[in-house]
Amino acid sequence: MEKHDIAIIGGGIAGLTLAKFLAEEGMDFILFEEHNDFFMKACGEGIGIKLGEFNFFDLYESKRGIEREVNECIISTKYGKISLPAILLTINKKEIEKELANQAIKKGADIRIGEKVNSIEKGNNFILNPQKIEFKIVVGGDGAFSIVRKYLGIKNPKFAIGASALIKEIGRDMDKFYIEIGRDIVGYGYAWFFPKKNEWNIGVGSLCLNDFKKSFKKFREKYIVEKWKGGYVPFSKYFNFGEKNIFLVGDAAFQVRAIVGAGNLLSMVSAKILANELSKRNFDARNYKKGWMDKIGKNIEKENRIAFLISKFMKNDYFTHIILKNLSKIASKYLKSIY
Repeated sequence: MEKHDIAIIGGGIAGLTLAKFLAEEGMDFILFEEHNDFFMKACGEGIGIKLGEFNFFDLYESKRGIEREVNECIISTKYGKISLPAILLTINKKEIEKELANQAIKKGADIRIGEKVNSIEKGNNFILNPQKIEFKIVVGGDGAFSIVRKYLGIKNPKFAIGASALIKEIGRDMDKFYIEIGRDIVGYGYAWFFPKKNEWNIGVGSLCLNDFKKSFKKFREKYIVEKWKGGYVPFSKYFNFGEKNIFLVGDAAFQVRAIVGAGNLLSMVSAKILANELSKRNFDARNYKKGWMDKIGKNIEKENRIAFLISKFMKNDYFTHIILKNLSKIASKYLKSIY
């Protein structure tokens, strides 16, 4: 039987970042991605530059797939507009994931595209099926409905559901990105409009399936596009890191900034922290959790608790506007200080 040290299940931005940094350390691993292509779910294709001590450009080490830098967010509610100085990179996520895969492969990574892992069997080590390959360590970077998380018996969190698409022109300033919030837009969610190089990434998402269905119907009637992508995003106050020698990263670990529904940079940072632990032969999820909490976790948990508080008020548009207005003042001072 073929044997290796580490299996990474899932070739999204979390799994590919982990593969890149494990390959740099000469670790023995295989990454399995079930699809035959990259970037398969809905995403606004926005990514931040800084998170704690981490910088996107240091992690990524390329400019491929970066389409635009935007420095202002306009949040619209029925009670007015709120301007937030927020730096955001808009990206071609498929190109970003391809580039991460290429970097990892050049460093010696074994990445197997179009290979779905159906089950995990426990023996002396772990056996992945149908591949029948044995591993000492399993990492789940396999998204919202992770089979690795299911194997651990960890219940799913609440999910937000969203849909995104590309469109050429919407009559807005491409030097800004836009968020629209309100019950007339979508209950318990928001719509987004992110400028890319020569087009817009638009979308709508909600914590409530019925609200999403109603708003998405109106949204796709208003914006005629070639293709919509759908997907689920974990909405959780807390995070799961795995146990003993099974690890979770990215959406599989609920590593999403619930206050904005964003997970791209957080997934990359989390994967870097996990790679650091695994390269030290710290094959225990408790070490990963401690490193993650020390580096970024405390602030992310605070953000997610605030997001849950906001969600309680989202049935009232006026309260939502007041909360966002006050939060934007705090966020503006913070963003100015770090940039």
